[in-house]
Amino acid sequence: MPSLGIMYGVIVHMGVVIMNVLASILGWDDYKATQTTPSPTKQSKPTPFPTQTTPSPTPSMPFNRLAAVPVLLLWLVSVLAARFPLLGAASPQPSSKCQRKCGSVDIPYPFGIVHSPDDDEGDDDGHCAMNGFGLTCNETGINGGRHRPFAAGNVEVVGISLQQGQARMLNNISYYCYNTTTREMVRDEWSLDFAGTPYMFSDTTNKFTVIGCQTLAYINGDDGDYGDGGDKYMSGCVAMCRGDDVRSTLSNGSCSGIGCCQTAIPKGLQYYYVEFEPGFNTTEIHNVSRCSYAVLMDSSNFTFSTTYATSPAFINNNGGQAPFVMDWAIRNETCDVARKKPGSYACVSNNSECFNSLNGPGYICNCSKGFHGNPYLQDPEHGCKDIDECKLPHLYRCTNGGVCRNRLGGYDCPCK
Repeated sequence: MPSLGIMYGVIVHMGVVIMNVLASILGWDDYKATQTTPSPTKQSKPTPFPTQTTPSPTPSMPFNRLAAVPVLLLWLVSVLAARFPLLGAASPQPSSKCQRKCGSVDIPYPFGIVHSPDDDEGDDDGHCAMNGFGLTCNETGINGGRHRPFAAGNVEVVGISLQQGQARMLNNISYYCYNTTTREMVRDEWSLDFAGTPYMFSDTTNKFTVIGCQTLAYINGDDGDYGDGGDKYMSGCVAMCRGDDVRSTLSNGSCSGIGCCQTAIPKGLQYYYVEFEPGFNTTEIHNVSRCSYAVLMDSSNFTFSTTYATSPAFINNNGGQAPFVMDWAIRNETCDVARKKPGSYACVSNNSECFNSLNGPGYICNCSKGFHGNPYLQDPEHGCKDIDECKLPHLYRCTNGGVCRNRLGGYDCPCK
């Protein structure tokens, strides 16, 4: 979107051009006579806009001259629209050539694969992805070398939900283990940084999860604003196993502090790193529990197993990673503000609605009730389309025994 300064300059320029055109068409003296306020005495007389020579005026000529004004004004507007196409225009839409699948993962707009053939310079210039939503599709060499999508360079994406405004990704598990060869504790502590992106760690789905029998781990976080020189958030979780028989104190499915601990995170978190407390280590209990683990992960499908605290099962079963969820949105503007900017407003499909983000500033788009599709696309074939409820009787029933009749945005069940 052009800056206000540019827009102001264009408007002023248009005014000057229109004034000169009017002066040329009407004649400077006629134009000057129409002005109610005289020009300042020191201001020089403007030079009329060059025009072709016309015949001597007749009584009907002023009307002929005025008739040319709308045509010239339309020409000026068309020139301006061509020069500044974003003024009041919708956001550029993605090309049909854009890659919409990477491996087994669907990539719906506003997400898109960058470095695809439709991209101009390997970034979002090809409009395959909205700014900040570009993903790379890389061959991993895992499972026969299949392709997988990645965000922020190296964070694997395993699923995207337009309706919920969420992306499911994989997070590396941090560990703190006793090395039986060196007889020392070794650690591998991970961090994730999404500052400056549309993503925020979901506070409703993720929990900081710690596993072990002698473990204290910290989660340190930030919302991406490093200006204050310190962390904005810090919390911790303790997992212990009491008694001489460690295994007897553990219980499958329980994550309440014995062998497993979970704690919630705040809204607005875009960066975090893990840190283990050295004073809590497995040196004395390595024969039973050699390692401690910590990771920010999706807790909705997590079930603790006692083997996680007494063996490498937790890290081995998941390939060293755990799923987590990021909330994404068109950031930094509310729906009310965004609607007033048609050049950048993202909910462009007919029958789409705007919803303010519940995690940080921004908004997401959904199709209106009775419609389905992609609310970020203007294309009627892929945007929000009417749901024919009558073709889905298992989801939309006529409980009164009537006959289903589809209508735009819903259905009716009139009696037979």
